[in-house]
Amino acid sequence: MKSENSASVKIPMGELDVYIVSDGYFGIGNPQPILAPEIKKETVQHALKGLYLSESDYEIPINTLFIKKGDRCILIDTGEGHHDPVHAGWLQNSLSEIDISTGDITDILITHAHRDHIGGIITQDGARRYPNAQYHLSATEYNFWTSEGKDFSKSKMPSSSYPTGKIQIDTLESIKNDLTLFQPGDTLFSCIKTEAAPGHTPGHIIFHVFSGDQSITHLVDVVHSSLLISHPEWGTQWDVNFEEGVATRNRILEHCHTHNTVVTTCHLPWPGIGYIGKTQNGFQWIPKAQSDPHKIRI
Repeated sequence: MKSENSASVKIPMGELDVYIVSDGYFGIGNPQPILAPEIKKETVQHALKGLYLSESDYEIPINTLFIKKGDRCILIDTGEGHHDPVHAGWLQNSLSEIDISTGDITDILITHAHRDHIGGIITQDGARRYPNAQYHLSATEYNFWTSEGKDFSKSKMPSSSYPTGKIQIDTLESIKNDLTLFQPGDTLFSCIKTEAAPGHTPGHIIFHVFSGDQSITHLVDVVHSSLLISHPEWGTQWDVNFEEGVATRNRILEHCHTHNTVVTTCHLPWPGIGYIGKTQNGFQWIPKAQSDPHKIRI
């Protein structure tokens, strides 16, 4: 049943049914200094105006993927859950819209362990929201968040804002008996090829969903805004290693442009699917043209 706080769109892909499902959105107010932390305010405002983006009340969608392959129901990340009950936490409603319940989920692929990606794993009272799910996370990401000396010194965030890691530690502890660690480059479920994309977090991954000759690449948090596609070097405070994040962003955007890749994203405007274009001034975001509001063909 469709809820006011839900959204989904289907991408048919051979033997797979792929859906983009919404968990809602979150606001950051003024986009600086979270985005483009060391760039002049006037320069950023000019770029935001050119992209028709808000200069003072910036909102960021939370787009997730759900993949059905035979009797496997694979969820990519879990959104904010109860941590933002005002604007986010829509994921269960969006799954219900496509007749999927929390108990149907067999596998959850965690792309990285930031709150808007793992916040929906545990309910507010501490129970597991997806009781039948197995979890999959890169070993590098697991080791970073469970280590004693998490290093944020290469980020651009103020030291007072360094994450404590409590949400990550508590969440990973709660699922440890059903958690499998993989290495970037591994193929999961015979339809998802994982790829290291470090910088945002040490074990942050992107992945390539494929079936036959069809494929899409999920950029996850390589970019949080079309601003960072147009200006990948401007970066974000959210990247644990700022310079590595910039290098990863440039590498992946160039590859996607060169190969005319269909990409999905966690945080670009709904439904966050399109292409990486290029002009003489740099990269640009090109949303995929679609006529059917319920289905996207690739």
